[in-house]
Amino acid sequence: MPKVLIEKLDDYGRGITHIDNKVVFIKDALPNELVEIEITSNKKKFSEAKVTEYVRKSKDRVKSPCPYFEKCGGCHLLHLTYDNTLTFKQNKIKELLKKNKINKNEEIEIIKSDFPLYYRNKISLKIENGKLGYYEESTHKLIEIKECIIAKHSINEVIKNYKLLNLENAKLTIRANDNDEILIIIETNEKEYNIELAKLKEKIKLVGIIYNKITIYGENFFYERVGGKLFKVSFDSFFQINENITTKLFALIKENIDESSVVLDLYSGVGTLGIIASSKSKEVYSIEIIKNAVLNGIMNAKLNQANNIKLMLGDVSSTVDKINLNFDTLILDPPRKGLDKKTREFILTKLPDKIIYVSCNPNTLIRDLKELETNYEIADFKIMDMFPFTYHIESFCVLNKK
Repeated sequence: MPKVLIEKLDDYGRGITHIDNKVVFIKDALPNELVEIEITSNKKKFSEAKVTEYVRKSKDRVKSPCPYFEKCGGCHLLHLTYDNTLTFKQNKIKELLKKNKINKNEEIEIIKSDFPLYYRNKISLKIENGKLGYYEESTHKLIEIKECIIAKHSINEVIKNYKLLNLENAKLTIRANDNDEILIIIETNEKEYNIELAKLKEKIKLVGIIYNKITIYGENFFYERVGGKLFKVSFDSFFQINENITTKLFALIKENIDESSVVLDLYSGVGTLGIIASSKSKEVYSIEIIKNAVLNGIMNAKLNQANNIKLMLGDVSSTVDKINLNFDTLILDPPRKGLDKKTREFILTKLPDKIIYVSCNPNTLIRDLKELETNYEIADFKIMDMFPFTYHIESFCVLNKK
């Protein structure tokens, strides 16, 4: 088996080396480690491999606190200290900015999570033949788990007691709010259910159970309090998964809104960012594609006495060019695919004074910034560590019109 030196980490936290001028990606390998590897996949332009022996380990390597880390596909950086994961993310953003020649000379600030473990308020698991777990990375092989150390403690209580659901094969999504109340969403081909409800309610604070999109117990929504605001969230609505970082994000949004501003909020979800902006701005107009999320948003505006926000149902990509509105501030929080071409064209036609761009995918963020940089300059760029110990990066970017 070949013995190789790991050169650096790729964007997904895998080690990189070269064999015969061909790049090789190696799971669970760190820079400067000397390792023996076994090629697991051989493509035309690259290969993938796994470590069979660590000849020399990195001084930065730590023992993962999770017993499933080496096989489970949920986390990627648990073999590093938390501070080293932050350095990895800072370097990733710096390299992307430099590679794309986007002018950002200052040091990229990273906002830490106060709770890098047990932070996720939503996870999705598989149940196969009565066993629960995650799939091994890039496979459909189930890795059975008894705990997930990046999920909230209240979610882990469901994991410990999942057998009370009496499911053989299903997709299980568990959502928890700030009060540790639990919403369980089950997708399965099993038409009959035999959930031991009384015992389950003894173990967890159960808000509701949705079985193949039908509410069979309680409610199909929950309330979440973040940053001093109260939000109603339906089972199928998007909400940020890290309450600690979301609170810090809300503070940044408010800090960058002017009191006289008229705000357009695209991809608004249940209205979170728009409601935060409304507490300081003159008016806010929000657009979201999921009907339940818009209904939640209308309720959330009432709950938070946000009387200057209007929430609209629509697909941003097909409705944005129909917006006839004079606005000076634009809030963007798109899905991982970033902005579509029509939305970028809309922005360059309207040219608002300020753009606040919240991104969960640095690659599509950089792509969009490149198109906007002719008319805009970066006033602020921060990494929000929404997803500790994973390669995922949440970015907060403020653009001012030149």
